[in-house]
Amino acid sequence: MTEASPNQLSEMWPGLLAEIQAANHILLASHVNPDGDALGSALAFSFVLDQLGKSHEVLFHHPAPKYLNFLPGIERITNQPSGKPADLAIVVDLEAIGRIGETIYPAIAAAKKLVIIDHHQPNERPGDIRIVSTKSPATAAILADLWLPNNIEISPEIATLLLVGILTDTGNFRYPNTTPHSMHVAADLLEAGAKLTAINEAIYLTKPLPAVKLFGKALSNLRLAADNQVAYTTLRQSDFTNSGAIEEDTEGFVNELLAIDTVRMAAILRESASGRIKISIRSQGPIDTTQVAKQFGGGGHINASGAHSDETIEVAAEKLVEAMVQCLASS
Repeated sequence: MTEASPNQLSEMWPGLLAEIQAANHILLASHVNPDGDALGSALAFSFVLDQLGKSHEVLFHHPAPKYLNFLPGIERITNQPSGKPADLAIVVDLEAIGRIGETIYPAIAAAKKLVIIDHHQPNERPGDIRIVSTKSPATAAILADLWLPNNIEISPEIATLLLVGILTDTGNFRYPNTTPHSMHVAADLLEAGAKLTAINEAIYLTKPLPAVKLFGKALSNLRLAADNQVAYTTLRQSDFTNSGAIEEDTEGFVNELLAIDTVRMAAILRESASGRIKISIRSQGPIDTTQVAKQFGGGGHINASGAHSDETIEVAAEKLVEAMVQCLASS
């Protein structure tokens, strides 16, 4: 079941709770390069496991980006598994097992049972237990639907973490995946003590100067195609060095390209220190970015997806634009 309703999701909690209660030690994890939904969901689950009195670890291959260091419980995250045998691994916001990351994958793979909780269109179907709803705008929204009707105490910390996941994956309720139900859930989380002002200040109202300088370079590299319906830009390692910016400073850049009035699909290509090219793609309306991302071994959502390329940034950009133009033509 990949299109579970909120009521169907709430009915899945007792079965998962039984698995949790039977476990002596639990691992929580999510994908590499974690975002607000991955971190918010995993940390919210950590606080719930505290309530249930369960021994657990929160494992991430990469550290949290600086702009999310305000999250309650952020100090719980480690990329060094303890080695303690785990009866259960719960991995949130993950559609492909390869995106867990090599530093923590062995610990997750060694767990006796694997639970996947996710809202992406599945590329793969890992997990002994799968709680997946592509109707949900965020994994945090799925967790809210599991817990709110089932007498889990939603503390201000849990409420804040879940709201971060929902807000970041809906673009602060700007993206088409926003639903009336998700806004009702957000209201419930605010009533439970979610710190909306702190969230907005940290995520949307604070930008380091190097990030602003890098965005200027991204704009200077802006190119348009398909009668100005496609916008894309490239950032090389030298651009990061010259501006003093880091990878996480590009958060939100591609959305600014999509805001151009004629643009229906936008992308940014970023050269990593290893030379590998990271690709982020966004679209308006029914244009499915996953059609493009899958050509590069990536995936995601209809309006937001990502991928990688091992070719030069020039070649990757040429192939990406060609795929985006074809995607527009078929939409």
